[in-house]
Formats: sequence, structure tokens, C-alpha cells
Amino acid sequence: MKRKKWYKLEDVEKLSVQERIDLTVDYVNPGMSKLFKILGFDRIWAVSAEGMYINLQNGRKILDMTGGNCVLGLGHNHPKILACRKKIAEEKRLELCKSFLSPYTAVLSANMANLLPGDLQYSFFCGSGAEAVEGALKLAQKHHGLQRNGIVYTDHSFHGKTHAAMSVSSMDDTRHNFQSLGHCYQVPYGDAQALEAFFRSRCSKETGKPDICAFILEVIHGTRLIFPPKGYLKEVREFCVKYDVLLIVDEIYTGFGRTGYWFAFEEENIIPDIVCYSKTFGGGKASIAGYTTRVPVFMKAYGRTDDSMIHSSTFSGMSEECATAIEAMNIMKDENLVEISRKLGKYLGQRLLALSEKYPGSIKDVRGRGLLWGVELKPMLYKMEPTIKKLFPSKASFLPVLTGVVALTELFHSYDILAYLGFTRRNLIVFSPSLIIEKEELDKAVDAIDKVLSSGWLTLGKKFISRYI
Repeated sequence: MKRKKWYKLEDVEKLSVQERIDLTVDYVNPGMSKLFKILGFDRIWAVSAEGMYINLQNGRKILDMTGGNCVLGLGHNHPKILACRKKIAEEKRLELCKSFLSPYTAVLSANMANLLPGDLQYSFFCGSGAEAVEGALKLAQKHHGLQRNGIVYTDHSFHGKTHAAMSVSSMDDTRHNFQSLGHCYQVPYGDAQALEAFFRSRCSKETGKPDICAFILEVIHGTRLIFPPKGYLKEVREFCVKYDVLLIVDEIYTGFGRTGYWFAFEEENIIPDIVCYSKTFGGGKASIAGYTTRVPVFMKAYGRTDDSMIHSSTFSGMSEECATAIEAMNIMKDENLVEISRKLGKYLGQRLLALSEKYPGSIKDVRGRGLLWGVELKPMLYKMEPTIKKLFPSKASFLPVLTGVVALTELFHSYDILAYLGFTRRNLIVFSPSLIIEKEELDKAVDAIDKVLSSGWLTLGKKFISRYI
């Protein structure tokens, strides 16, 4: 279905609700449009956003408790970020050129080295977290050589949707549709002894080393908010050293203050071999990600002049993106946002845990750290779940999804609170607000959950049906 109309930029703001829906169905993704319709989000038009709030076309002001799924650590349209990007544009700074050294890339790399512990020093910047993971995996392979091509990952992991990242992402619900890369091995999350046993089982009699180049790990499994047992990271670090396996830590979701530390791995005082990051790194405006690696790892892999350009990217090192990341990191330092995340996160956790005591029949679990918290709801009709599984086994998994959707839509449509659901656990309501949030706004969000749960599932279900069916 082709349309004869050619659109200009000014036409975008003039689109009617139905035109916006029709264009999405015809040219973007019809299935996605249906999902938005179920949530009641398809006819909503967000005209602007600032700080913690999204302003809708109908005048409603929405408290954004998603933080853009951890992208908006500094909130929407932080004034210093806007000023930074405006300055780069107005001064017509050289945006991209592969023929000269970039001062923006150099300074951003230096700041990352100063921020990270130990000899984590050399950085590469790219466009997305998945691309950073791909680069880290390539770096590990180049470091160890083709004779050690195995990659170990955990059974609670999500590292992206590009081919290699997907191959080491156990919780990607779509991976069964694709052929995964070979030599990728899964071990239990949180079980360091199982990791060592696997390393030992892969050791060569000749070298005494396994055919494994890297172990990639989310410090906190972000898609389900699963936390490792205390001491796990230290044991993992020790076993990776013992068997000469590079430790890649994925901090894309949790980095830059989200958990009350600059990076979540710092809580156990370890030094990974490679750290991947993105999301908050770009200040909510720049599409930028990266990895930083230890000096000996980088020098062995890419230290020779002939090897220096083996890994590159078209948009790596764009001036405006790197300048934005530099400014974002300085805002975080100047405004003490990491410390604020730790303090406010403790308060948010206390309030949510109090809710779990108030509603034991509705809340299964509350867990989190810093400004990353989840409320896992018991599926509506959970007492009937065994019967439903027996009579309608193909429908039983729908109950948790329906529970999450009903609660999420009620928060939004009745209380102007935007949250999101766990990516692979749809009855998990997740709060990951921007680090600039105020205590009163946390109270507003928690009070809204309180009111939702006090309504009861029967009432909520009726409201959901009346809205969308």
C-alpha cells in the first residue's frame, strides 16, 4: 500500500490521531500498533517533555517513572544537555571525520578511565548497547585467538538483539526464531561454583586452559530484576583470573548511578576486564554506547598498528554524541546524582516493601537497588491457577501478562503514572525513574500503586474491559 503524499517536517505535528495510527500500521509495524492499542496508548500524543514529566496533547501531565527504561537518567531535556548540543551545532563543530583525531572522543575516553577503577583505560564508542556487546566479544576473541573461541553466559541474561548479543541472551524470548552462534555455553546465574566446574571441564590437557575466551555477565539481571548472592562477583572474578578467561560486565541497564553506584559491580569492589555501557551515558539525547577495557587486554588485542583499526564503526566518535556524554557525566558529578540515587532508592524500597506487607494477597515480591525497583504481582485468579493450567494449559501463562497490563494501564489512565513491565516477566511493575526525581514524586507513584491494589482485581478488570474491549 503506497501513498502519494510526500511529508515535510511541519506535517508531522498536523497529523490526526487516525493518520498517525494508519501510518504506523502501514509502514512501521502493525503488530506493535495492536499492542499499543491494548494498553490504550495508541491514541495518546506526547507533545513535549521536561524533567520528570511528559505533557500530553490533551493537557495531562504524566509522571514518568520509567526514565526511558534507564535511558533518561537526567530526565527529559535537561537544560545543560540541550545547551551543550546547541553549542556544538551553532559553532558548526566538525561532526564526523575519520581523517583527524577527535578531541571529544579523546576527552570522553579519558573521563571514563578516570571514573572506572584499576587499569580500565581504553574505550571504544558506538551507537547502541548491543553494538558495545558485539565489540566486547570481538575484543575477547582477538585477545585470546581463534583457538579459544567459546563464550559463557548465564541462564538469566539479556545483552541485546543483534546476532552475537542474542546468542548470549538466555532471556530473549525471540531467539528461538534464529540460528545462534556456535560455541556459546550457558551456566546458572549466581552459581560461581558451577562456572568454575564448567571452566575446568573445558580445559585442555596440553595447555591447562579452557577453550573459552570470555564470560559475559549482567551484574544485575535487568529484565527480571534478579540480584546475585553476596560474594558472587568476587568469586567469578577469581575464577576468571584462575582460568585466564576475560570477564565482560554488561552495565548497559545499570550503569551511571542507577543502583546507587556509578557501576553496579563496584559494590563488590572488583575490576572486570571489559565494561559495556549505554542508556544514561547519552544524557537522554545522544545515541551512544561503549566499552572500556583494561590496558593489557587492549594492547594484546589491538595494540599493534596493523590491528588498531580492526574494529570500527561508521558513527563511532561523532562530536555531538561524545560531547553530550561528557556533559552528562559532569552533570551527574556536579549534582551528586549517584549519592542521591542511593539515598532515594533506600526510601523508595522502604515504601514499596511496606506495600507488600499491606497487600500480601496481591504482591508476590518487591526487589530493587538504588532507583531501580520492581513490584512483582501475584497473577489475578492465582488461587485458580492450578485448575486453569489443568483445563487450559495453553492459556495459563496469560494470567501474569494480563495482571501486569491491567495494573500498568490503571496507573497510567487513572493516576497519570507511567511505569513499564519486566521484559520477560510481565507481572513485574518496574520503576526506574530519572535520578533527578524528588521524594514527593516517589510518594506520588507509590501512593498510586497503593490505590490501584486497594481497588481489587475484579474492579480493575471491569475498568480494563470497559476501556478497550
